Amino acid sequence: MRISKRLKLLVALCVILAVAHGIALLNQRTMMVRSFEQINHLTEVQLRVDLLRSHLWLLQQYQDQKAINDTARALDNLRHFVDTAQALEMDGRETKLLNNLKRHEDNIGVLLELSRQNFSNGEAPQSSSNNVLTARYSAIIQSMSEDLLRLQTQVIDNARNLQVQHLYFNGTLLSAIAVLVTLFSLQTLSRFKMHLSTLKKGIKDLADGDLFSKVRMPKGEEFGEVAEEFNRMKQELLVATRKRDQLQQEVEEQTRRLQQQQEKLRHMAEHDDLTGVLNRGAATTQIELAIERCKRQQQQAALLFIDLDRFKPINDSLGHAAGDAVLKEIAQRLHHSLRASDMIARIGGDEFIVWLEPVHNHDEIELVAEKVQDTGRAITLYEQTLDVGLSVGISVYPNDGHTLNALLNHADSAMYETKKRLQRHQRTDDITPAKMAE
Repeated sequence: MRISKRLKLLVALCVILAVAHGIALLNQRTMMVRSFEQINHLTEVQLRVDLLRSHLWLLQQYQDQKAINDTARALDNLRHFVDTAQALEMDGRETKLLNNLKRHEDNIGVLLELSRQNFSNGEAPQSSSNNVLTARYSAIIQSMSEDLLRLQTQVIDNARNLQVQHLYFNGTLLSAIAVLVTLFSLQTLSRFKMHLSTLKKGIKDLADGDLFSKVRMPKGEEFGEVAEEFNRMKQELLVATRKRDQLQQEVEEQTRRLQQQQEKLRHMAEHDDLTGVLNRGAATTQIELAIERCKRQQQQAALLFIDLDRFKPINDSLGHAAGDAVLKEIAQRLHHSLRASDMIARIGGDEFIVWLEPVHNHDEIELVAEKVQDTGRAITLYEQTLDVGLSVGISVYPNDGHTLNALLNHADSAMYETKKRLQRHQRTDDITPAKMAE
């Protein structure tokens, strides 16, 4: 049952019981008013009986017409109050006592009529007759007083009993109201606390990141509707979270691809497309930074300027593809023969530079130059073994220059000197066998 319906039923029950209690109190008030009216009226009757007794005493004393008339008026007044008392709600016993009072009134009336007749005839009342009348008057008045007392006592007892009954009824009704309202309120509070605890647990689970569990509550109640809305919210939040995760994954994937593209573009911008070593621009930037670093650390470095001696005949006779293959092979051999800290770059068609950092003596540089020269020997291409000569020019920082251009110029000049020396040596080797043949 819905809590709002329970509260409405509780309000309706309280209203019904309050109305019932109000009706009971109103009946009790009506009963008390009626009892007070009865008692007050009987008190008036008692006063009229006392008045009638006093007039009867005067009648017995004076035996005149005025006393008879006064007594008759007092009797009529008493009859009026007794008749009026019959209009009040009386039970059977009270009505019987009222009838006794009326019978006593009739008897007194008969005696008064007899006294009036005796007085009209002019007969003097005899002592014996007067005593009889007095005795009869006294007996009737005494009986009337006793019946009236019993009637008053009966009315008071009935009023007391009715009041006690109403008090018990009102007390029982109030107790029933209190018990029913308490039980109904406790049951409603218990269900409210139970549903509230379930809802709080669901909120705590949601705060802990649980988006899969559901809040279970009876349908048809307010908390059931709240639970349905809460579960729907969790489902929508779960869908939104999944979409967010998917979107985040897509963003991460796009970011990763973008980073790869950026790395690829950076690599393409800094490296030679054919050989994979640094290009001229990247080499210039890094060597200039290396020069500044060596200047701060007061270290020596060397720049090797490499030129392929017999590359053009290979490129012309075997084609550009063969020339490209030779350049790639030379770059790979240089990479494997040098240190990881050494820098290799292609700055022209068949020209390479190598930056060595740090270096400690000239012998170390010469050893590296010999390794570089060996990289051009025994290159297998198209089932042919080619020897590509490498001319190497060396410049040392800071002995041969403090800038990259100065070092390049010095190394370039040294390379050409080396190339000329090799060419002169080759011509000498060619002339000597010819002379020996002559």
